[in-house]
Amino acid sequence: MPLHIKASDQAGIQGNAIFDPVGTKEYIKTAFIHDGWQSNIPIPAPFMGTIDFAKAGIIIEIQFSNYPFLLNNTLRSELLFKAKTEFVGYPTNLLILVTKALMFPASNSTLYYEQAVKQLTALAKYQIFDVPIRLVGLFEQQNTTVPIIWTDYSKRYSRTVNTRVSRQCQIIAGRSARSRCLLNLL
Repeated sequence: MPLHIKASDQAGIQGNAIFDPVGTKEYIKTAFIHDGWQSNIPIPAPFMGTIDFAKAGIIIEIQFSNYPFLLNNTLRSELLFKAKTEFVGYPTNLLILVTKALMFPASNSTLYYEQAVKQLTALAKYQIFDVPIRLVGLFEQQNTTVPIIWTDYSKRYSRTVNTRVSRQCQIIAGRSARSRCLLNLL
């Protein structure tokens, strides 16, 4: 999968390349639908919302939004698991969460993989959840050149694409193990 990035519109880093959650999720959705997954499935009452993807008892949540939504998605999935809620003909029996790694520059307060590991580990320690959870992190090799898709959206928080261009990007390691990588467009 190419790395999807966009220009930041946040004060202090405007124009800098950051992770594009909309483009990334769109790419993942196209691939999953091609492989027979159902998407955007309404959750039956009394629960609310939609499930990103479901197939054969597995539900997948793509978690690129703010970090508090991790607990929302896991608690909701626990309730669906305990209620044996069916999606596409199978009861819920596994949750897969997909998130990006810390290495990618991103909008403020968005969840990253390393943070999700810590939160889910703490929850597992106290046996909060029974639903099996698999956490998947999106990473890229540092100090390499990778294909990217640069998307320009019509306005902040929009999903309307003005332009989408394929390019190359150099991923340069941050100054420390806890710092994010730099994305240099080529």
